[in-house]
Amino acid sequence: MKIVFSKYYTARTPGHVFRSDKFEAALELLLKEGAVLKKDILSPAAPSKADLLLAHSPVWADKNLRFKFSAEDGARAELRITRGVARAHLMNVGGTILAARLALESGIGINCGGGAHHAFGDHGEGFCLLNDIAVAVKKLFKERLIKRALVIDLDAHQGNGTASIFRGDRRVFTFSMHGAELYPVKKEKSSLDIELRPGTGDAAYLAALGRELPRALDGFRPDFAVYVAGADVYRRDLLGGLGLTMGGIRRRDALVFGACRARRVPAALVLSGGYAKKFSETVRIHANTIKEALRFA
Repeated sequence: MKIVFSKYYTARTPGHVFRSDKFEAALELLLKEGAVLKKDILSPAAPSKADLLLAHSPVWADKNLRFKFSAEDGARAELRITRGVARAHLMNVGGTILAARLALESGIGINCGGGAHHAFGDHGEGFCLLNDIAVAVKKLFKERLIKRALVIDLDAHQGNGTASIFRGDRRVFTFSMHGAELYPVKKEKSSLDIELRPGTGDAAYLAALGRELPRALDGFRPDFAVYVAGADVYRRDLLGGLGLTMGGIRRRDALVFGACRARRVPAALVLSGGYAKKFSETVRIHANTIKEALRFA
């Protein structure tokens, strides 16, 4: 089973709540535990301008490719956009494209990164510059590899950028379970939004997911899915606050992978957010999610 990762995913962001090195740390943990072998790691290619234009405006694509950001661009994305940060976001797009291809080949594709669901077509938001999810899905459509895609967004925050990019596209069903009171203040309209209270906890969360995800899968009947597996649903997350335990998150992941496999829907995994006070806990959650993916591969 191959895992997609690039050394360029890690960019220096001193003092920022989003630590991009969490993806590299999760991979290192998996290697240490023997769950992953070095020979199984695939490095993605950078996306082309044509790839970015599938989901982004020409102006925004050029800004990302030429590193021509304004101060306003950085403020809106809540990032200090260095060259390293811009390259990390570009490479994460390439990683999700590759993971999507692997999913079609083997049933599950894993990007040890990705999930920039707050990026809109013409700007970045919420620590996200480029929407790797939307680019990958639209590339598969362009190449006529899929006809219907389901985005299963279980980050604690609504995937507003993804919902915006796919608004009106009947080929895509955007499923989002998120905190009603969390960022973004202004939510976009997904195909299905399930809003949760602070401190929801394992039992209520898993009951809602176990009820609504099978309905979405059976009603929409996708031939491909992207699973946005945010770690920020964790009870000790600084920005999430949905009250899930590590065990509850593993059951969440198993439910998603199991539901997709039971219906023979290939699924690409992206890791998205995670901001636990203890960095090691975010790393462990991401590693556990990948372990669950491997278990269903």
